[in-house]
Amino acid sequence: MTETTAAAVSPPPTATEGREGAAARPRPPLREILPRGARAVAVVVVSAALVVADFLHFGVTGWAFIGLVLCPVLVLLTAIDLEHRLLPNVIVLPASLAVIAVVAAAQPHHLVTHLVAGVALGGFFFASASFFPGSIGFGDAKLGLLIGLALGSQTFPAVEIALLSVLVVALWIVFTQGAAARKKTIAFGPFLALGAVVGFFLA
Repeated sequence: MTETTAAAVSPPPTATEGREGAAARPRPPLREILPRGARAVAVVVVSAALVVADFLHFGVTGWAFIGLVLCPVLVLLTAIDLEHRLLPNVIVLPASLAVIAVVAAAQPHHLVTHLVAGVALGGFFFASASFFPGSIGFGDAKLGLLIGLALGSQTFPAVEIALLSVLVVALWIVFTQGAAARKKTIAFGPFLALGAVVGFFLA
């Protein structure tokens, strides 16, 4: 299993079953999991809105060009993860390379900070997925790498926002569904994406 992501809604984590089930299935080609119809339109509209807001807020700067790569990718990954519980390597890894290339070209004096943030967050999530099965997936670890590479010093606030958001949703599910919520799982990727977008614009 490399890419399925789900976070349990109540402790102890119970997402393992869903993740193992997805891992047991053959991984579908990218073209089969890309958003279609109304979902595709929503991805395009939200991505375009974020890019416009990005350049209006930050101007034509290196940080804005990081957002040009990061924001549309996060929107697309969110749509895929919500529907398929997957964070495809074919999207996450090239996006990571593109982000670090933009940082190196536009903000070379911050390159080390971005590299450290990416390795730290990705490594922490990877360790969590390895030593605490059922907590998060390895796809989340790769997404953490992407977010850290993109946000640099803004990574920690972004993760705080993500964790707070998933906690609120988890508590709401427990409150509304009671004991049945222990068998529910929620994808963590969209919350990481939300935190990253908010953290990006708070820079």
